[in-house]
Amino acid sequence: MKLRQKKRADFLVDITPLVDVVFLMLIFFMVSTSFSVSSSLKLDLPSSKATAEQNEMKKVTISINAKGQIYVQDEAVQDTDLRKRILNISKGDPNVRVVLRADSDARHKRVVYVLDTLRGLEMSKIGIATVSTSNEETQ
Repeated sequence: MKLRQKKRADFLVDITPLVDVVFLMLIFFMVSTSFSVSSSLKLDLPSSKATAEQNEMKKVTISINAKGQIYVQDEAVQDTDLRKRILNISKGDPNVRVVLRADSDARHKRVVYVLDTLRGLEMSKIGIATVSTSNEETQ
């Protein structure tokens, strides 16, 4: 009696799904990582529950301290020179992102003045910087 032995098929492990999952995890962690933005001005920013995306494209940073002094790119600016300074940095491009960092004790009148100046320059990509409330609870 002759028994036939079946040949064992070679098993191949396909790692394509594994690679896909690893790349998806990598993208998820890269997107969910927060980056800190440092500035030389000490401002007490208001808190917010919303989170914002961090993007490293060209932007104009306007800061208002508690005393109402306006800074553009961390340089003090007089009210009369604000428009000219913004135009110099943005090179007249109304699509440049503007980040407004106002101290929580700054007067609302100063914030409105800066926003009116930006509207006069037809700049519409304006973001207001805040501090996440989860960061305040840990401090």
